[in-house]
Amino acid sequence: MNKGRKLNTTQLECFVSLASTLNFAKTAEQVYLTQPAVTKEIQSLESELSAKLFIRTTRSVSLTDVGRQFLPEANSILNSYYHAKDWIASFHSKSKNTLRIGYSDPHGLPLINKVLGKIKGNFENLIPSFVFDQTDTNLGRLVHGQTDIVVGIKDSKFKDDSIDFKQLRSVGFVVVFPKNHPLVKMAKRKKLTEISQEVLWDYTQVVQIPPYLLKNVFSKGSHILPVNDKLNNIICSFAPEVYALVKAGFGFAFVPEYLALPDKGLIFYPFKETHHAPFGIYYRKESLEAEDSAVSRFLEKAEEVLH
Repeated sequence: MNKGRKLNTTQLECFVSLASTLNFAKTAEQVYLTQPAVTKEIQSLESELSAKLFIRTTRSVSLTDVGRQFLPEANSILNSYYHAKDWIASFHSKSKNTLRIGYSDPHGLPLINKVLGKIKGNFENLIPSFVFDQTDTNLGRLVHGQTDIVVGIKDSKFKDDSIDFKQLRSVGFVVVFPKNHPLVKMAKRKKLTEISQEVLWDYTQVVQIPPYLLKNVFSKGSHILPVNDKLNNIICSFAPEVYALVKAGFGFAFVPEYLALPDKGLIFYPFKETHHAPFGIYYRKESLEAEDSAVSRFLEKAEEVLH
Protein backbone atom coordinates (compact mmCIF):
# COMPACT_ATOMS: atom_id res chain seq x y z
CA MET A 1 0.00 0.00 0.00
CA ASN A 2 1.09 3.57 -0.66
CA LYS A 3 2.52 5.46 2.27
CA GLY A 4 0.82 8.66 3.36
CA ARG A 5 -2.70 7.38 2.63
CA LYS A 6 -5.15 5.72 5.00
CA LEU A 7 -8.11 3.48 4.29
CA ASN A 8 -11.34 5.16 5.46
CA THR A 9 -15.05 4.37 5.63
CA THR A 10 -15.98 6.96 2.99
CA GLN A 11 -13.81 5.13 0.45
CA LEU A 12 -15.40 1.81 1.39
CA GLU A 13 -18.96 3.20 1.32
CA CYS A 14 -18.35 4.61 -2.17
CA PHE A 15 -16.84 1.31 -3.31
CA VAL A 16 -19.67 -0.87 -1.93
CA SER A 17 -22.34 1.44 -3.33
CA LEU A 18 -20.71 1.66 -6.77
CA ALA A 19 -20.26 -2.11 -6.84
CA SER A 20 -24.04 -2.33 -6.44
CA THR A 21 -25.22 0.50 -8.70
CA LEU A 22 -22.40 0.47 -11.28
CA ASN A 23 -23.37 4.11 -11.74
CA PHE A 24 -21.42 7.07 -10.34
CA ALA A 25 -24.45 9.39 -10.28
CA LYS A 26 -26.58 6.93 -8.30
CA THR A 27 -23.71 6.24 -5.90
CA ALA A 28 -23.23 9.97 -5.35
CA GLU A 29 -26.92 10.19 -4.38
CA GLN A 30 -26.69 7.23 -2.00
CA VAL A 31 -23.56 8.37 -0.13
CA TYR A 32 -24.43 12.12 -0.17
CA LEU A 33 -21.37 13.24 -2.12
CA THR A 34 -20.90 14.93 -5.47
CA GLN A 35 -20.05 12.73 -8.43
CA PRO A 36 -16.48 14.12 -8.67
CA ALA A 37 -16.02 13.43 -4.95
CA VAL A 38 -17.09 9.79 -5.45
CA THR A 39 -14.61 9.47 -8.32
CA LYS A 40 -11.87 10.88 -6.10
CA GLU A 41 -12.68 8.45 -3.26
CA ILE A 42 -12.62 5.46 -5.62
CA GLN A 43 -9.32 6.57 -7.14
CA SER A 44 -7.90 7.10 -3.64
CA LEU A 45 -8.96 3.60 -2.58
CA GLU A 46 -7.47 2.05 -5.72
CA SER A 47 -4.24 3.93 -5.05
CA GLU A 48 -4.23 2.78 -1.42
CA LEU A 49 -4.74 -0.84 -2.47
CA SER A 50 -2.46 -0.56 -5.51
CA ALA A 51 -5.13 -2.27 -7.60
CA LYS A 52 -7.85 -1.35 -10.08
CA LEU A 53 -11.29 -2.16 -8.64
CA PHE A 54 -13.43 -1.02 -11.57
CA ILE A 55 -13.28 -1.06 -15.35
CA ARG A 56 -14.61 2.31 -16.50
CA THR A 57 -15.58 3.23 -20.05
CA THR A 58 -17.69 6.10 -21.41
CA ARG A 59 -20.68 3.76 -21.44
CA SER A 60 -20.32 1.40 -18.50
CA VAL A 61 -18.79 0.58 -15.13
CA SER A 62 -17.93 -2.97 -14.05
CA LEU A 63 -15.95 -4.66 -11.28
CA THR A 64 -12.53 -6.12 -11.96
CA ASP A 65 -11.68 -9.59 -10.63
CA VAL A 66 -9.87 -7.93 -7.72
CA GLY A 67 -12.89 -5.71 -7.09
CA ARG A 68 -15.24 -8.70 -6.95
CA GLN A 69 -12.97 -10.49 -4.47
CA PHE A 70 -12.53 -7.36 -2.34
CA LEU A 71 -16.29 -6.63 -2.08
CA PRO A 72 -17.06 -9.15 0.73
CA GLU A 73 -14.06 -7.83 2.68
CA ALA A 74 -15.22 -4.23 2.26
CA ASN A 75 -18.72 -5.14 3.47
CA SER A 76 -17.25 -6.97 6.45
CA ILE A 77 -15.06 -3.99 7.42
CA LEU A 78 -18.01 -1.59 7.20
CA ASN A 79 -20.33 -3.88 9.17
CA SER A 80 -17.72 -4.26 11.91
CA TYR A 81 -17.18 -0.49 12.02
CA TYR A 82 -20.88 0.39 12.28
CA HIS A 83 -21.48 -2.35 14.82
CA ALA A 84 -18.66 -0.97 16.98
CA LYS A 85 -19.93 2.58 16.47
CA ASP A 86 -23.45 1.64 17.60
CA TRP A 87 -22.08 -0.28 20.58
CA ILE A 88 -19.94 2.65 21.70
CA ALA A 89 -22.86 5.06 21.28
CA SER A 90 -25.10 2.86 23.41
CA PHE A 91 -22.32 2.42 25.98
CA HIS A 92 -22.04 6.19 26.44
CA SER A 93 -25.80 6.75 26.49
CA LYS A 94 -27.53 3.69 27.88
CA SER A 95 -30.76 5.55 28.57
CA LYS A 96 -31.03 6.86 25.01
CA ASN A 97 -32.88 4.65 22.51
CA THR A 98 -32.78 6.15 19.04
CA LEU A 99 -34.91 4.69 16.26
CA ARG A 100 -34.29 6.03 12.74
CA ILE A 101 -37.24 5.12 10.53
CA GLY A 102 -37.09 5.23 6.74
CA TYR A 103 -40.39 5.58 4.86
CA SER A 104 -41.44 6.53 1.33
CA ASP A 105 -44.98 7.83 1.73
CA PRO A 106 -46.37 10.34 4.26
CA HIS A 107 -49.68 8.45 4.15
CA GLY A 108 -47.87 5.63 5.96
CA LEU A 109 -47.06 7.79 9.00
CA PRO A 110 -50.33 7.09 10.88
CA LEU A 111 -49.43 3.38 10.93
CA ILE A 112 -45.85 4.12 12.06
CA ASN A 113 -47.16 6.46 14.76
CA LYS A 114 -49.52 3.78 16.13
CA VAL A 115 -46.58 1.42 16.58
CA LEU A 116 -44.43 4.12 18.18
CA GLY A 117 -47.24 4.85 20.64
CA LYS A 118 -47.27 1.20 21.71
CA ILE A 119 -43.50 0.93 22.32
CA LYS A 120 -42.94 4.36 23.89
CA GLY A 121 -43.73 3.04 27.37
CA ASN A 122 -41.07 0.32 27.07
CA PHE A 123 -38.23 2.82 27.01
CA GLU A 124 -37.27 5.57 29.37
CA ASN A 125 -35.97 7.76 26.56
CA LEU A 126 -37.12 6.73 23.08
CA ILE A 127 -36.06 9.21 20.39
CA PRO A 128 -37.59 8.45 16.95
CA SER A 129 -36.44 10.24 13.81
CA PHE A 130 -37.83 9.99 10.29
CA VAL A 131 -36.16 9.74 6.88
CA PHE A 132 -38.55 10.40 3.98
CA ASP A 133 -37.13 9.13 0.67
CA GLN A 134 -37.46 6.52 -2.06
CA THR A 135 -37.35 2.96 -0.68
CA ASP A 136 -34.18 2.03 -2.57
CA THR A 137 -32.32 5.08 -1.20
CA ASN A 138 -33.48 4.36 2.34
CA LEU A 139 -32.35 0.74 1.96
CA GLY A 140 -28.91 2.03 1.03
CA ARG A 141 -28.93 4.05 4.25
CA LEU A 142 -29.98 0.95 6.18
CA VAL A 143 -27.09 -1.08 4.78
CA HIS A 144 -24.68 1.70 5.80
CA GLY A 145 -26.13 2.08 9.30
CA GLN A 146 -27.81 5.43 8.63
CA THR A 147 -31.33 4.15 9.38
CA ASP A 148 -32.53 1.41 11.76
CA ILE A 149 -35.63 0.23 9.89
CA VAL A 150 -37.31 0.88 6.54
CA VAL A 151 -41.10 0.53 6.31
CA GLY A 152 -42.80 -0.22 3.00
CA ILE A 153 -43.55 -2.69 0.22
CA LYS A 154 -40.82 -5.25 -0.42
CA ASP A 155 -38.35 -4.34 -3.16
CA SER A 156 -37.71 -7.52 -5.16
CA LYS A 157 -34.52 -6.02 -6.61
CA PHE A 158 -32.89 -5.46 -3.22
CA LYS A 159 -30.58 -8.11 -1.76
CA ASP A 160 -28.09 -7.79 1.09
CA ASP A 161 -26.94 -10.54 3.45
CA SER A 162 -26.93 -8.17 6.44
CA ILE A 163 -30.60 -7.15 6.00
CA ASP A 164 -33.82 -9.06 6.74
CA PHE A 165 -37.42 -8.29 5.79
CA LYS A 166 -40.33 -9.01 8.16
CA GLN A 167 -43.57 -9.30 6.20
CA LEU A 168 -46.54 -7.93 8.12
CA ARG A 169 -49.24 -8.50 5.53
CA SER A 170 -49.92 -8.97 1.84
CA VAL A 171 -51.44 -5.77 0.47
CA GLY A 172 -53.63 -5.28 -2.57
CA PHE A 173 -54.31 -2.10 -4.51
CA VAL A 174 -57.31 0.19 -4.63
CA VAL A 175 -58.36 2.68 -7.31
CA VAL A 176 -58.53 6.36 -6.33
CA PHE A 177 -60.62 8.87 -8.28
CA PRO A 178 -61.45 12.55 -8.02
CA LYS A 179 -65.05 12.94 -6.85
CA ASN A 180 -66.30 14.15 -10.24
CA HIS A 181 -64.70 11.38 -12.33
CA PRO A 182 -67.11 9.78 -14.87
CA LEU A 183 -66.41 6.30 -13.48
CA VAL A 184 -67.47 7.41 -9.99
CA LYS A 185 -70.83 8.48 -11.39
CA MET A 186 -71.11 5.19 -13.28
CA ALA A 187 -70.16 3.14 -10.21
CA LYS A 188 -72.78 4.90 -8.09
CA ARG A 189 -75.43 4.45 -10.76
CA LYS A 190 -74.70 0.72 -11.11
CA LYS A 191 -74.05 0.30 -7.37
CA LEU A 192 -70.60 -1.21 -7.96
CA THR A 193 -68.55 -2.26 -4.94
CA GLU A 194 -65.31 -2.67 -6.92
CA ILE A 195 -63.77 -1.43 -10.16
CA SER A 196 -62.43 -3.75 -12.89
CA GLN A 197 -59.60 -3.23 -15.36
CA GLU A 198 -62.06 -3.34 -18.27
CA VAL A 199 -63.85 -0.10 -17.33
CA LEU A 200 -60.58 1.69 -16.44
CA TRP A 201 -58.82 1.02 -19.73
CA ASP A 202 -60.02 4.08 -21.66
CA TYR A 203 -59.25 6.63 -18.93
CA THR A 204 -55.97 8.44 -18.27
CA GLN A 205 -53.96 7.41 -15.25
CA VAL A 206 -51.55 9.00 -12.79
CA VAL A 207 -48.79 6.39 -12.36
CA GLN A 208 -46.39 6.25 -9.44
CA ILE A 209 -43.07 4.61 -10.31
CA PRO A 210 -39.80 5.23 -8.41
CA PRO A 211 -37.13 6.70 -10.72
CA TYR A 212 -34.80 3.71 -10.33
CA LEU A 213 -37.52 1.40 -11.71
CA LEU A 214 -38.83 3.70 -14.45
CA LYS A 215 -36.41 2.74 -17.24
CA ASN A 216 -36.55 -0.96 -16.38
CA VAL A 217 -40.35 -1.13 -16.27
CA PHE A 218 -41.04 0.76 -19.46
CA SER A 219 -38.15 -0.68 -21.48
CA LYS A 220 -39.71 -4.10 -21.08
CA GLY A 221 -43.20 -2.82 -21.88
CA SER A 222 -44.59 -4.41 -18.74
CA HIS A 223 -46.16 -3.06 -15.58
CA ILE A 224 -47.04 -4.37 -12.14
CA LEU A 225 -50.48 -2.76 -12.58
CA PRO A 226 -52.37 -2.25 -15.86
CA VAL A 227 -51.41 0.88 -17.81
CA ASN A 228 -52.82 1.83 -21.21
CA ASP A 229 -49.70 3.23 -22.90
CA LYS A 230 -51.76 4.71 -25.75
CA LEU A 231 -53.09 7.42 -23.42
CA ASN A 232 -51.36 10.55 -22.13
CA ASN A 233 -50.68 9.19 -18.65
CA ILE A 234 -48.63 11.12 -16.08
CA ILE A 235 -45.65 9.56 -14.26
CA CYS A 236 -44.86 10.54 -10.65
CA SER A 237 -42.20 9.48 -8.15
CA PHE A 238 -43.98 10.03 -4.83
CA ALA A 239 -47.52 9.28 -3.63
CA PRO A 240 -48.25 12.89 -2.52
CA GLU A 241 -47.74 13.94 -6.16
CA VAL A 242 -50.19 11.24 -7.24
CA TYR A 243 -52.90 12.38 -4.82
CA ALA A 244 -52.43 16.03 -5.82
CA LEU A 245 -52.81 15.27 -9.54
CA VAL A 246 -55.79 12.95 -9.02
CA LYS A 247 -57.52 15.68 -7.01
CA ALA A 248 -56.76 18.16 -9.80
CA GLY A 249 -58.55 15.88 -12.28
CA PHE A 250 -55.62 14.49 -14.27
CA GLY A 251 -56.81 10.88 -13.98
CA PHE A 252 -57.28 7.95 -11.65
CA ALA A 253 -54.51 6.08 -9.82
CA PHE A 254 -53.73 2.79 -8.11
CA VAL A 255 -52.49 2.99 -4.51
CA PRO A 256 -51.68 0.27 -1.93
CA GLU A 257 -54.72 -0.31 0.27
CA TYR A 258 -52.89 0.58 3.50
CA LEU A 259 -52.27 4.09 2.10
CA ALA A 260 -55.91 4.75 1.16
CA LEU A 261 -56.64 7.26 3.92
CA PRO A 262 -60.01 9.09 3.96
CA ASP A 263 -59.97 12.32 1.96
CA LYS A 264 -62.93 14.61 1.19
CA GLY A 265 -61.73 15.20 -2.35
CA LEU A 266 -61.18 11.55 -3.31
CA ILE A 267 -63.16 8.35 -3.79
CA PHE A 268 -61.59 4.90 -3.27
CA TYR A 269 -62.77 1.60 -4.77
CA PRO A 270 -61.24 -1.89 -4.41
CA PHE A 271 -59.54 -3.05 -7.63
CA LYS A 272 -61.15 -6.29 -8.81
CA GLU A 273 -58.03 -7.79 -10.47
CA THR A 274 -55.55 -6.56 -7.90
CA HIS A 275 -52.12 -8.07 -7.47
CA HIS A 276 -50.78 -8.38 -3.94
CA ALA A 277 -47.37 -7.33 -2.65
CA PRO A 278 -45.54 -8.06 0.64
CA PHE A 279 -45.66 -5.11 3.03
CA GLY A 280 -43.40 -4.99 6.07
CA ILE A 281 -40.20 -3.77 7.66
CA TYR A 282 -36.55 -4.06 6.63
CA TYR A 283 -33.98 -4.18 9.45
CA ARG A 284 -30.36 -5.13 10.06
CA LYS A 285 -30.07 -8.69 11.36
CA GLU A 286 -27.66 -7.62 14.10
CA SER A 287 -30.24 -5.21 15.54
CA LEU A 288 -32.18 -8.19 16.97
CA GLU A 289 -29.22 -9.49 18.95
CA ALA A 290 -30.61 -7.55 21.93
CA GLU A 291 -34.19 -8.74 22.53
CA ASP A 292 -35.24 -5.50 24.19
CA SER A 293 -33.90 -3.21 21.45
CA ALA A 294 -36.13 -0.51 19.96
CA VAL A 295 -36.03 -2.33 16.61
CA SER A 296 -37.17 -5.67 18.06
CA ARG A 297 -39.98 -3.95 20.00
CA PHE A 298 -41.09 -2.05 16.89
CA LEU A 299 -41.25 -5.28 14.84
CA GLU A 300 -43.22 -7.01 17.59
CA LYS A 301 -45.80 -4.23 18.02
CA ALA A 302 -46.11 -3.58 14.27
CA GLU A 303 -47.31 -7.15 13.87
CA GLU A 304 -49.92 -6.58 16.61
CA VAL A 305 -51.14 -3.33 15.04
CA LEU A 306 -51.65 -4.95 11.63
CA HIS A 307 -53.37 -8.05 12.96
